[in-house]
Amino acid sequence: MTQRPDRRMPLTCSSKEIDQLKEMARSTTAGIWRIKRAKALLGVLEGISAERLMYHVRVPVTSIVKCIRAFTRNRMAYFDQPDRPPTAREAAVETMLAFLDNPPPFSSDRWDTLSLRYIGTQFTARHIRMIRDMIAAEPDASRASIAKQMCTRLRLYGANGKPRLATAKDILRRMAMDNIIFLSPKGSATYSRTKTPAKLIVPPPGIPKIASHEIISLIFVLVEKPEHSVIWSAMIHHYHYIPGHRLFGPQLRYLAYAEHSQSAGTRAFEGSPLAALSFSSCAWRVSCRDSYIGWNDEQRVANLPLVINNSRFLILPWIKIPNLASRILGAIARQAPQDWEARYGRKPVLLETFVELDRFRGTCYKAANWIEIGATVGYSLHGNAERRRQATKAVFLQPLHKRFRDILCQSPSKC
Repeated sequence: MTQRPDRRMPLTCSSKEIDQLKEMARSTTAGIWRIKRAKALLGVLEGISAERLMYHVRVPVTSIVKCIRAFTRNRMAYFDQPDRPPTAREAAVETMLAFLDNPPPFSSDRWDTLSLRYIGTQFTARHIRMIRDMIAAEPDASRASIAKQMCTRLRLYGANGKPRLATAKDILRRMAMDNIIFLSPKGSATYSRTKTPAKLIVPPPGIPKIASHEIISLIFVLVEKPEHSVIWSAMIHHYHYIPGHRLFGPQLRYLAYAEHSQSAGTRAFEGSPLAALSFSSCAWRVSCRDSYIGWNDEQRVANLPLVINNSRFLILPWIKIPNLASRILGAIARQAPQDWEARYGRKPVLLETFVELDRFRGTCYKAANWIEIGATVGYSLHGNAERRRQATKAVFLQPLHKRFRDILCQSPSKC
């Protein structure tokens, strides 16, 4: 039976073994297979679950569990022989590490031809050397400071002209996973756990009964102020079925309120949010979505920013208003693309979302004219056994432009 991914597996090591694991985790010559598994074992020793480690070292949960068990049996001999050859990605990283360890003169063409891709951006060996030099010049600089410098020097700007700071920080983290760079542990959140929001949203006294026709309009507050962020995080944390309230990368978060008629007699209801929503970057690859759009890989990479994902949608459990969910989805589909363009400089032409079919039927999405196009299961970092245990998710899309396919299938030179 496969180990449950969220269970913390016991592991003990001698001080000598810990030193050996730390040396391997910081190596540039041990090979990515060994480096990442050494990092995973050190994370387990810190009490981190295999499920969380999956996102910090990008090793599937099942592989981490196998690593823990094999190390428990064989100790450091486990690292003598990898259980598989390097993947194409690992081989590319190892080639870059070897190049940077024994670099040729700066006049060599290889500085500009050898490259690695991180989160949709290609980095040459010369770029990586520049990032290493920035870190060496200010070894105690924060991740945010390094990311800001990287955006400026490598011209990592969004379509709105603003630095892609969140993406740059994620790139730095991914590079550090591969030992392409080494970041100061100061301020590192590599193994930090998301704090539980202190605020608990509770039903207001005298919850009114409101009929759908009594709602004059819906008001969406874009979460930008700290006080709104606290409310949104608490609502999602305490009442949404997906654990964790943090989102990564480009995103919009909303609180939904209702303006209603005085006949409802709802003073106790005023100022209380009805729902919380978010939109964030779309999935990198979804077979049924990509077939529905009809784009190729080159077009998909270029035009993914024009598709955004409705990543969270919660109506508070004590809100009982007929047809509210579909009304919210219809209204937010008109506002979110404008807000996304204002913040990120590109106006989306397609919305996507995933509905777990063992929990929901997607009725509100269908009522709001979203199109169900297929289903997907699992997540690529989960091993095959874990993927089979994931709930089936229906894929829903809502076109925002009548020519969305033409726009999304443009070649990069025309974008």
